[in-house]
Amino acid sequence: MPNVAHEVRVWWDNQLPRRKRAYKILAVFSAVVVVAAAVIVPIALRSSGPSPCMREGATDVVHQGANHECVGFTDGSFVYAPQLAAVEQAVRAENRQVVAQHPDDYVSVLLLLPISADKGSILSMTNAVEQVRGAYTAQHYANRSNVEGIAPYIQLLTGNDGYQANQWQTATPAIERATDQHIAAVTGLGLSLRTTQQAVSDLTAHHIPVFGATITSDTYDNIKNFVRVSPSNQDNMSAALSYVRGDYTRAILVEDGNAGDSYDATLVSGFKKFDAFPGHRIVGVEPYDTTGRDNATDKADRAQQEAEVETRISQMTGDICTQQPAVVLFAGRGQDLGVLLHALSNTCMDKPIRIVSGDDVTNLPNTAQLRQDLKGHVTVDYAGVAHPDEWTAAHDASARQAEADGARGYDTFIKQYGPLFHATSTADLGDGNTMMAYDATLTAITAIRLAEQRQPRPDAVANELGVLQGVHKVLGAGGPIQFTANYQTSHTGSNPVDKAMPILRLQPNGNPRVMTVKWPARTAPVG
Repeated sequence: MPNVAHEVRVWWDNQLPRRKRAYKILAVFSAVVVVAAAVIVPIALRSSGPSPCMREGATDVVHQGANHECVGFTDGSFVYAPQLAAVEQAVRAENRQVVAQHPDDYVSVLLLLPISADKGSILSMTNAVEQVRGAYTAQHYANRSNVEGIAPYIQLLTGNDGYQANQWQTATPAIERATDQHIAAVTGLGLSLRTTQQAVSDLTAHHIPVFGATITSDTYDNIKNFVRVSPSNQDNMSAALSYVRGDYTRAILVEDGNAGDSYDATLVSGFKKFDAFPGHRIVGVEPYDTTGRDNATDKADRAQQEAEVETRISQMTGDICTQQPAVVLFAGRGQDLGVLLHALSNTCMDKPIRIVSGDDVTNLPNTAQLRQDLKGHVTVDYAGVAHPDEWTAAHDASARQAEADGARGYDTFIKQYGPLFHATSTADLGDGNTMMAYDATLTAITAIRLAEQRQPRPDAVANELGVLQGVHKVLGAGGPIQFTANYQTSHTGSNPVDKAMPILRLQPNGNPRVMTVKWPARTAPVG
């Protein structure tokens, strides 16, 4: 009889190498699972929210949107675009000095802009650079001068809410929860878009005061906890129409139908008042629409939408030519005006054509093509927000004190700006963007110091907005700045009181020249 126990033992012993191999395989498999879990779980956790572009110290910038834009805020440690590198480096150095020397006696002012290098972006990268320069100039000045006191000291943060401010829902919550950065005010904004207004509404609802620099749409006239240093479109258009009405009794209105762009929409309503002048009328309307371009989710779609806008605008030349003489009232963005200017420069060669528009002409890049287009029979005039020559051009006997205050404010600005940026001329200040960003930031700093606290909270600063008048008016580079901040019984509580407006003309070299200066209190409203 066979020894079954012995045979079983022999068989089992013969399986030992195989079992060892199996154990090894199982061990390796288990290790792989453990390692994979260690890798996959953090990836899954990170993918539940946007991945950071940089999160360190006073920088919180994350990837967002289809194009993975870097959205958030920084103390200059992160650079949104190469063009901003030099000025961000200067901001970073100033911030480090402030935080190191005054750790318990500083607050942050955050300059929020829609920074994008995309071709469809309304705010040009040049504009973004200029506004950061202006804000830095105000910071540098205030940290060394008495601006309603010498403290608290100012850290400047630069924020980005993405292409056309479409990523505001990421940017503003980051600002609101950054209590460790002592953010006392937000300034800048850049564009009068629906997305910008949503950002303003969100920030001000959290009692963070917002100081607009170059936004002019009438939809911002009366927002609690918000003020702006630029005039409204209503004031701008009243100034522009009073300037041109003596030369033309007929007008052609070119209007953007983008309801999400309140700058364009309020420009349209302002220009339509041309009909209100006795003997004046609008004899033609040329519509186009940039809604698709602003709402495009990727670069290919934006390029397609941009091409469609350019095609439509280029088709307007025939009707404009046949209606001459008539001033062309352009209610649209600067980049789109450039398309019309180029198209008109090659048509109607025997007829002088004059285009009048609003302050977004400053976002029209000064290119070789622009300069060539301006050498012919087409003239471009616009109501601006600031210009370095406006105080030598302004001669209104009833505004002598305001003109003197404007000249003083500009002198303070240029004495800071020149050495900081080694500027030997004022040509790069002609679009007013640097001056207005300086004014908005200086106004925010004034309100901060009027709160008379070491590190005032935003709501304390918001309570000071109505103080910014009379003896506490701000002497800005673009003129004296005052507010009533009366949001209950006024419809214009957010607007500056009687803000000077230069009327400008683009020269063949692409730079603007001051034609005259208008004051709202001395310009009769139309309609």
